Amino acid sequence: MSPSRDLQDGYAFKNFKYSSHYWILKKLEEESEPLRILDVGCAAGYLGKILRERGHYVAGIESDVASAKKARAYYDVFHLADIETFAFPDRQEFDYILFADILEHLRDPAAVLRKAIPGLRDTGKLIISVPNVANWIVRLSLLFGNFDSADRGILDKTHLHFFTLRTLTKMMAEVSCRVLDVTPTTLPVQLVFPFTEGKAFAPLHALHDALTSSWKTVFAYQFVVTAAPSAVAALPAANRMHAEMMK
Repeated sequence: MSPSRDLQDGYAFKNFKYSSHYWILKKLEEESEPLRILDVGCAAGYLGKILRERGHYVAGIESDVASAKKARAYYDVFHLADIETFAFPDRQEFDYILFADILEHLRDPAAVLRKAIPGLRDTGKLIISVPNVANWIVRLSLLFGNFDSADRGILDKTHLHFFTLRTLTKMMAEVSCRVLDVTPTTLPVQLVFPFTEGKAFAPLHALHDALTSSWKTVFAYQFVVTAAPSAVAALPAANRMHAEMMK
């Protein structure tokens, strides 16, 4: 099945193995009970649609009017609002808050995270996906003096922030969250060459994933991070996690 392309700004639902959307849904599959989920920056509702079909309660926030019109039907509660100024719930309401491919588009992602965190239940978690600006392709481009914006991808012209694994984990510590796990995603070969979705290419994609996991700071296209709020006293533990992940 080829990726859907009926999304805002030309972005596609990456419904192939090893993509950020694949890993986000995979992480939520590990939960045995129905969840209460807030999908922040939900675009046309591709994640919300799947999660609601799986029996979860899903709330969505989207600022783009055209995308919101498509997404609204897939959510139990829906907000058409500016994410930067949205009044996130200050009571413990959600098991998960998703920030899928959205933080890089915000003026102050840390401020938004701080506002969102009080909406998590005691055992609640954040799932975040951001592009890796330290990917080897960007590094190679910089070697030749190029850092050109594009219509999509790591150097998308709408990105206001660029993340490495180091800066991402630092930001999570700054908002008093501990990183529980980091999953690197492979370069989205299937978006560029849809024919590689065939079963014959599965071993190559598996090899690609293994290579990406072996040196995630260089080969990751995106990072999918699960994090949980922590007390200020727990920040040294977050720093130890950060040091381990940098290896």
